[in-house]
Amino acid sequence: MEDKEQMVDGDDDAMESELEGSEKPEGGWGWVVCCGTFSVNFIVFGIHNSFGVVYEYLVDEHHMGEAETAWVGAMAGSLNFLCGPLTSILCDRFGFRRVAFVGALLSVTGLFLTSLVTSLHYMYLTYGLLWGVGSSLSFVPSIVMLGEYFDKRLALANGLGTSGSGVGSLVASPAINYLLRVLGWSNSLRILSGVAAFLVVACFLYKPVKTRRRERAVTKQCSQLCDISIWRNRPYVAWVLTVALFQFGYPVPFVHLVKYADDLGIPPSKGAWLVGFLSIMSTVGRVIFGKICELRWVNKVYVYQFSVFTIGLSTMICPITEGYAGLVTYSLVFGFFDGCFVGQVAVITGEIAGKNRLSQAVGNMFGVLAIPMSFGPPVAGWLYEATGSYHQAFFVCGSVAIMASLLVFVVSRLDRNQKRGSKNTDLNNVCRYEVSFESEMSTILGEKTSREVLIVTDKETVL
Repeated sequence: MEDKEQMVDGDDDAMESELEGSEKPEGGWGWVVCCGTFSVNFIVFGIHNSFGVVYEYLVDEHHMGEAETAWVGAMAGSLNFLCGPLTSILCDRFGFRRVAFVGALLSVTGLFLTSLVTSLHYMYLTYGLLWGVGSSLSFVPSIVMLGEYFDKRLALANGLGTSGSGVGSLVASPAINYLLRVLGWSNSLRILSGVAAFLVVACFLYKPVKTRRRERAVTKQCSQLCDISIWRNRPYVAWVLTVALFQFGYPVPFVHLVKYADDLGIPPSKGAWLVGFLSIMSTVGRVIFGKICELRWVNKVYVYQFSVFTIGLSTMICPITEGYAGLVTYSLVFGFFDGCFVGQVAVITGEIAGKNRLSQAVGNMFGVLAIPMSFGPPVAGWLYEATGSYHQAFFVCGSVAIMASLLVFVVSRLDRNQKRGSKNTDLNNVCRYEVSFESEMSTILGEKTSREVLIVTDKETVL
């Protein structure tokens, strides 16, 4: 009986320690980490999202094929997410700082080596592989690290941190276009490699949070680095598939919009600003949707669903509105609702899979969505070569996005059913605990009463 009482006391102590360890700072140094996330997103996605300018330059100036050239940017962009599962494992094993530092070194090396080559075959290795993997090792820690400092304010912190990609794209697109036209290929890429060197600075901002729960769980985490049990979570699997489907057409405007504007007779200098306008509104959208999704009565999943639907619809309509004004309008609409997607996708993923599995859930999701992302831009390039127009490419990509938004209803249904079942299970466990507690108390009181009777009987016998 004493052993059972000790077990109950031990469980209570463990529960109290876990609750204490689960409290996040909700600020403090977390805002410095948020600045680091902003900087990483500024550099990584500023370069990735500006590949449309590089693409247009390589096709026009170096006379490279549309589909083959699109594969360079698609490979880098997809590896940025495809390496997500590996990056999350490395972060759990070696820490955020070390992984991000290695990523910074690979990023600088990849961009610098790209400045030395002009062949597509070598670009697949230097830009596609090295820069793609390096950017992933820098980007994923910056997102997951926010979950170490924020819980209730994670939506806002994530929106502010990821807004760096919008600002970076705004600055990078016209800047890279200017560098390519004035300095040429080699010098432009060397400057970009120098900018990527600032990723090293962000590494030192990732100060780990030390809690008793985290310290106790280190050994357990290291033994479960390749845990696949998360894939038994049906709402999470459905969620990942819907996000992956949306990613098929999502990167197409970033790669082909500048070239599409060029086909309409719009100068490259003005075409480069289309990505800039998109980035401006994406930054605004991340902050606004971050505040909206912070409200308790707002359903983040439905806000995300409406945003994806609007992105798909605007992409389908884009070819109809020929002219610079129409393309600017499309960029503004796409960018604003893109802010919701970029800012909230990791937050929603954590809520569906469980915030205690945020690193693994986000990393695995990035790995899956990288597959369709790598095929979208090349398929759009192939449709352009086959038809001589971007109309079919934008129509297909928009249709896929709308389909992905409708499938979110399935995710919501599965998530509700799972949470309802979890509540019933918790209620049953509470009832069992109460019954067990009552029986234990009855047993204890019964033993105590019997002992008293025996003592009295003995006394009477003696007397």
